[in-house]
Amino acid sequence: MLFTFSEALDACEFTDKLKYDKELEVKNKAISLFFEKNMIMAKPKSVIASPMSTGYRTTTKRRAKIGRNGFTFGIEEAPITEPKEHQDIYTLVEQKLQTPPYRPLAEALNWVILRGSYTNRTIIFNVRELNAPIVRKLKQMAEHLQKMTKPVTAAHVYVAKTSDYYLEMDQPTDTMSFKQLYGPKELSLKLDGISLKYPVTGFSQINESQVKNILSAAKDMAQLDGNTDFMDLYCGYGLFSFGMGENAREILGVEWTGESIECAKRSATFLKRNAHFVAGKIDSKFIDKLPKPKGEEVILLDPPRKGTLPGVIEALGKRKPRKVVHIFCGTDEIPRSIKEWDKAGYRIEEVQPLDMFPKVRHMETLISLVPINKR
Repeated sequence: MLFTFSEALDACEFTDKLKYDKELEVKNKAISLFFEKNMIMAKPKSVIASPMSTGYRTTTKRRAKIGRNGFTFGIEEAPITEPKEHQDIYTLVEQKLQTPPYRPLAEALNWVILRGSYTNRTIIFNVRELNAPIVRKLKQMAEHLQKMTKPVTAAHVYVAKTSDYYLEMDQPTDTMSFKQLYGPKELSLKLDGISLKYPVTGFSQINESQVKNILSAAKDMAQLDGNTDFMDLYCGYGLFSFGMGENAREILGVEWTGESIECAKRSATFLKRNAHFVAGKIDSKFIDKLPKPKGEEVILLDPPRKGTLPGVIEALGKRKPRKVVHIFCGTDEIPRSIKEWDKAGYRIEEVQPLDMFPKVRHMETLISLVPINKR
């Protein structure tokens, strides 16, 4: 039976009220206990601390609610993890939506989402329907957002009948349902010397302050060189492809589908990188059809929190990569995946936890794996 990471945190007396140095101490104990209780024969390194322990989230959200007392926002994350600028924007939007003139928009809202960076913010209004009165109120709201002391850079509206959609669980498949109110249609992330574009609806790390550290850790594990082909699985808009793949002979980026892969293709052209990107459902059959490496291969995979689909790890093992770097944002997925890698002929070489989510009961963990017969 799985001993969960949440149980490990409880055993080590984790709370979100701890000072950050104490929180890191507790998370170090918890990840070691998690490996021990689940009989994973590896010793995790010390957790890489986040440069920002509060106010670090670049993606936040509020669920719209209408009750007896009128309109309110439901808070999904711990407020301490959100930038003050985000809280100020939600306060302004909530105040407007509580007034009678904005009632049509308030009744149509599912979610309000903020995305971007620490300097640029994009707001997304997720509504159940879009008609003339709602459009008028959205445009009026947009005018207020642009007049703030720290104005909102862009605003968009997404029409979705479901109330569960808030970008982290799902991606819009109907681009006709996504409307631009004002500002850029894409977000951007600045790395050392380059800037990567990605769609407003695309996934990106929520803790921008940790991006440099996760790239550095993955790069140290992968040890790419001019004789190595690099496969970036679940590549999104190419964060790892461009952030750590410059020394590889060739890059193959693979993502499910959507606009992120198109952004990656445009970045490869602009940056003149020897990188190719393909889209498709990442299952075992799809992996089997991917081009074989010309020489030694290193694979990095950063799947969603729920992990890989059945058979994917087995299919990757058949490619006989020199090394694998598997990134887990769902810690409880580690035991199952490690068992699959063992069956595929790979053992753990190194475990590097990284605190992507301060004040939250989650951990990002990078695990490098090598063939079992490699000394």
